[in-house]
Amino acid sequence: MSEQNSKWGLNLKVVMCPKCGKEQPRVRRPKNLRQALWGGYTCESCGTEMDKFGKEIIKK
Repeated sequence: MSEQNSKWGLNLKVVMCPKCGKEQPRVRRPKNLRQALWGGYTCESCGTEMDKFGKEIIKK
């Protein structure tokens, strides 16, 4: 399993929103418990939720 498919990985690279391409801030402000525990972002521009590697999270 690659590091980008794992919750345990560490990302030190810049994360870009997969929808609008906006760079995400280095200092995260988690919007929910999952983001606080495992990392991730919610794009301030378009509201897309992504993991710590910048992969979009599809809400079920």
